[in-house]
Amino acid sequence: LNSSKQIQEGLKNMLPKFQFEGKEITLDPRTGIFITMNPGYAGRTELPDNLKALFRPVTMVVPDMEQICEIMLFSEGFDSAKLLAKKMTVLYSLSKEQLSKQHHYDFGLRALKSVLVMA
Repeated sequence: LNSSKQIQEGLKNMLPKFQFEGKEITLDPRTGIFITMNPGYAGRTELPDNLKALFRPVTMVVPDMEQICEIMLFSEGFDSAKLLAKKMTVLYSLSKEQLSKQHHYDFGLRALKSVLVMA
């Protein structure tokens, strides 16, 4: 069995201990196994079907970049965080739409947060 299947079987059978990669370990019944996938992101691949069968899919929504930006700016003490958040998100969305589609351009949430952290 693969590692995640071993843990799932232990949880399903409510085992206090189980064999994991040659060692007996204690299993906390509050354990959960989650896989975050972002297959559309550069360099990412799909989960193989044999692993996909072990997990239930969960649908995510697109994050509100303006709200995240505003909260990050407020938390750093910016008085005009609402206005700055609007300007930043407009800048990023216009850049994403109007600049050439080159693989090294990234105008996603991670890139926006990196800029805000430096502010």
